[in-house]
Amino acid sequence: NTFLNIYSTLAFYHDSVTPRRGGAEQWARYAATGQDVPMMLPADRVPPPLLGQEEYNKPATGLYLLRQHILPDTARFDAAFREYIRRWAFKHPTPADFFRTMNDALGMDLSWFWRGWFYRTDVVDQAVDSVTSMPDSGGAVMEHIYLSSPGPLPMPVDLTLTFADSTSDTVRLPVVVWYLGNHYVYDRASRSPLVSVEIDRARAFPDVRRGNNVWSAGR
Repeated sequence: NTFLNIYSTLAFYHDSVTPRRGGAEQWARYAATGQDVPMMLPADRVPPPLLGQEEYNKPATGLYLLRQHILPDTARFDAAFREYIRRWAFKHPTPADFFRTMNDALGMDLSWFWRGWFYRTDVVDQAVDSVTSMPDSGGAVMEHIYLSSPGPLPMPVDLTLTFADSTSDTVRLPVVVWYLGNHYVYDRASRSPLVSVEIDRARAFPDVRRGNNVWSAGR
């Protein structure tokens, strides 16, 4: 209900402001305190001061994150969500029924997300560790961007690349880059050297430590 209220409130008040703006940042600040507990605990086992965060805000933030930022477009989420409603209307679904139906309707295995966000207290922490450059014989510059995910909850990586000629580029790396470990090297050729790399400039994801999200040449 809290998730749907994000959108119903905007519709009721004819508000065009991006919904849940700042929600990921707010959750990241809370998660960084270490107070988070698995939201799938029975409600009577959740410490009363944390009940609102764990049983209302966290699932709403997670579903918003999935719809707006993890999936490639909101229409896919909406179609899968409607399929869940169609299959389970007037029945008694468990959380696992919801997760399985969404996986099936989306044609994706989101076990990493359901497990980390709903069943555990994994946090998002992505980092730019270093960048190396090497010119090739054709005049291009081969850039090697060394990324890591110190946090146990993987997420897609949104990179903003700024070059010495004042141009910039944005790149999205899918979550599968973390499937084989928490280190990944993104290689690309460019006509101008990199001067900065930033992860998640839009602050869409609940990264608990943003100090390691930026690399600058000469730093």
